[in-house]
Amino acid sequence: MPADVWKPKHAADVRHSLESEVYPTLGERPLDQISAADVLELLTSIQDRGATEAAHRIRSRLSSIFQTAMVSEIIKADPAASLSKALKPIVKRKHPALLDLRSVRDCLLKVESEPGFPAVKLASRLLALTGARPGMIRFVEHHEFEDLDGPSPIWRVPAEKMKLEREESEQAAFEFVLPLSRQAVETIRAVRQMTGNRKYVFASASKSHLPISENALSSAYRRSGFAGRHVPHEWRSSFSTIMNERAMDLDRPGDRAIIDLMLAHQPEGVEAHYNRAAYMPRRRQLAQEWSDMLLEGVPHPETLLIGPRR
Repeated sequence: MPADVWKPKHAADVRHSLESEVYPTLGERPLDQISAADVLELLTSIQDRGATEAAHRIRSRLSSIFQTAMVSEIIKADPAASLSKALKPIVKRKHPALLDLRSVRDCLLKVESEPGFPAVKLASRLLALTGARPGMIRFVEHHEFEDLDGPSPIWRVPAEKMKLEREESEQAAFEFVLPLSRQAVETIRAVRQMTGNRKYVFASASKSHLPISENALSSAYRRSGFAGRHVPHEWRSSFSTIMNERAMDLDRPGDRAIIDLMLAHQPEGVEAHYNRAAYMPRRRQLAQEWSDMLLEGVPHPETLLIGPRR
């Protein structure tokens, strides 16, 4: 697909993956001097660190570059075209999730206690507090947060950053507004002490004009011992399961639909085009309930700027 029809988020993601994975080894080489063996060596090095899906994704992106060069008659063949079978297959599996409050709190504390880049730990905390998708957290910009010093702080996610079809994502009506709890605001304020003058809230440590890498959060969870137990995306499942069970226990059946709204789920049927800001007062109450339960006894986010004690 031509880059000019990509969503900005996807274009930035492709650019970042090439800058971090490809350019350091192949970036200065003329295309007609890059062999299949060169590409395979690069892909194998990515795969060997446990990033099989990333290796396949890089192969596909390189193949698109080579095919474009073939059309322009710069090269005669695509050296990445047949390398997919040389890589390990991608194993599709259901992502794990922790589904009780004690386990998810322990997970959050463990990730935050390990040595690591503070912005990644703060990104993990905001992910847990909001139930947002990891890509939304990764690419969030400072201007998306509003009224942080007022009574009704929100995160206004632009339509193009939402996981929607292209036709919908270009319509302002499909932006998504998340109410922010007190703890979410504290987390944002903490990370702004590091990245307030940069484009992205969770900026990369090595390349300040870029967000944290695509695998930063997943790697932090693996290092903390949660491989096969909990992945960053599944904070959404944790939030949904725990809050829906709470709604049943407290005889609040009406909360179930509002919890779906909080996760930006698209309803089935003719009501697909709905007001994503609906029920904001109740959504704000539920966001605060979740934050109070999840972070009970958890240190203030500013402690993450210092790092763990040795």
